[in-house]
Amino acid sequence: MHDLVHDLALDVSQRECKIVNSKTKTVDENVQHLLLCDEKLVEVPRVLEKLEKVQTVIIQDSSLRSKIFDKSLINLCVSNFKYLRALELRDSPLTALPNSIGTLKHLRELDLARSEDICELPRTFYKLYCLQSLNLGATSLKQLPDSVQRLIELRYLVITIEATHLKEIRAGCWTSLQYLELYNCFELECLPEGMQYLKSLRTLILTYCDSLVSLPRSLKLLTKLEHLVINGCTKINLEMEAEEEEDNDLQLSLKTLSLESLSVLTALPRLLLQGSSSTLQQLRIRGCPNLSILPAWLPNLTSLQKLEIVNCRNLSALPEGIDRLTNLRELRILGCPKLSKRYSENGGEDWHKIAHIQKVDIY
Repeated sequence: MHDLVHDLALDVSQRECKIVNSKTKTVDENVQHLLLCDEKLVEVPRVLEKLEKVQTVIIQDSSLRSKIFDKSLINLCVSNFKYLRALELRDSPLTALPNSIGTLKHLRELDLARSEDICELPRTFYKLYCLQSLNLGATSLKQLPDSVQRLIELRYLVITIEATHLKEIRAGCWTSLQYLELYNCFELECLPEGMQYLKSLRTLILTYCDSLVSLPRSLKLLTKLEHLVINGCTKINLEMEAEEEEDNDLQLSLKTLSLESLSVLTALPRLLLQGSSSTLQQLRIRGCPNLSILPAWLPNLTSLQKLEIVNCRNLSALPEGIDRLTNLRELRILGCPKLSKRYSENGGEDWHKIAHIQKVDIY
């Protein structure tokens, strides 16, 4: 960017965007986006009390924050920032949100990630009916209240709870939800009933849900699901076979599947993969020591472009027909000594079966 254009852009943006620290003396009354950034900032600056048009508040570099600071900030947002759309309170020391937060009718994004002392949400939470993005990852929530299910505009949701079960998803709830991540739900034993109602879901991420043992078969009804990540779920078994006649004609839309650090995994989820045989583009399998064989139907994934197999020491061979995957452009094998020896370009007995692949990395 030319220096003159840069200076002009900076001058214009200063009227709408402002970085506030302990030395800030003035803030333009038309500022809409605030970044509070300074470890010495231990109280809410008085210069913010005159603002009314703020739409975004983000706190950064906040290691010295206190509960008093965060309470004062939320009270300021409620009383002055009636048009607030985004509030980022990551790493907040708060133990609870005030009931008054329900008055922020225009709020679309709320980020409370790593706010470890928050155990519950206020009863007025359902009044945030414009909320589209909610991050409750690495909090101490005991349960996800019904008020969150009533947020019908919600599109992005990250949650950590300490319960063994999530409440059932009711018909008509979360119909707009596109991204769902369950993170560090160590006690969670199963996904909630009613997953089939998440008709708009495109991404599902399950990370370090240590007690989770299986996936519900209702996932086969999520025809828009494109990305599935299962990471660090040490008890999960993904054996999902066709049980009904209609299971053989599933039309799913998975594009990427990532399975990582699954210590008891012995089989891939056949139901989901075969239903996505014409759409799956990337398959990643990492840290699955008990996976000793890849299924014979794997070459039916005709759209597969990238296959990555890492630290699966008991895998000794790729399935017969791997040469039929004509769309496969990249194959990566790392930490799999049997596979590495067998498919090595220099002397591997089955190198010819993968020689057609444009990029092969074997270590």
